[in-house]
Amino acid sequence: MAVDVGKALDSVDEWLDSYITQPHEQLGRSGAVCPFVMPARRADAVETVVRLVGPAASLSLLKEIIRCGLDEFEQFDWQTSNAALRALLIVLPDLPHEAFGMLDEAHAQVKTETVERGLMIGQFHPECDEPAARNPAFMVSRSPVPLVAVRAIAVHDILFLGERADWFAQYHRRFGERYRSGSDGAGPLLMTAYHKALALHGTGAPPPTDSPEPRAPQPRGRAE
Repeated sequence: MAVDVGKALDSVDEWLDSYITQPHEQLGRSGAVCPFVMPARRADAVETVVRLVGPAASLSLLKEIIRCGLDEFEQFDWQTSNAALRALLIVLPDLPHEAFGMLDEAHAQVKTETVERGLMIGQFHPECDEPAARNPAFMVSRSPVPLVAVRAIAVHDILFLGERADWFAQYHRRFGERYRSGSDGAGPLLMTAYHKALALHGTGAPPPTDSPEPRAPQPRGRAE
């Protein structure tokens, strides 16, 4: 079945305009769903690539697409020097409905190696059940077209990285200084999450439990 890539990209653009960069009453806080996207777009710091999975979508293929996206994010010639604004959207317009759960699983399996590289990934699709950090009843990561977003770890990511010692160690190494007594840069919610993780894990990390799979060479090129 032919895929209308242009229509898919238009849908993503409309989703960014009408949802991601707008406030939402179920979000549990004020401001846009993602407050970084509007300034990132103004800085020309949001790049979009298209990856077609073909008729035989598989978990291994989706993981490889994400891993190649991490490489591309790190190697891209960004127009902005502000690394905090950079984002790569990997759009998967032909991913079938029955493979949406596979995208969730690919995200889960690649997350640890992503965090070790100082990056974050988020999966979005029409049935994604990822809840908002401040309202577990709101499924915040639903999009009209399946995609994966890649960006650098940010200070608010303590909300997503506090549950495991190895993830928290990577976060603490980058942002621990912000939580020192008398320092600025973290509000009460982040402060609470940080100190909860600190009490649970300390500042070190155990030996990694996730072993990245060997990667076969893959042809890589930007889709227009």
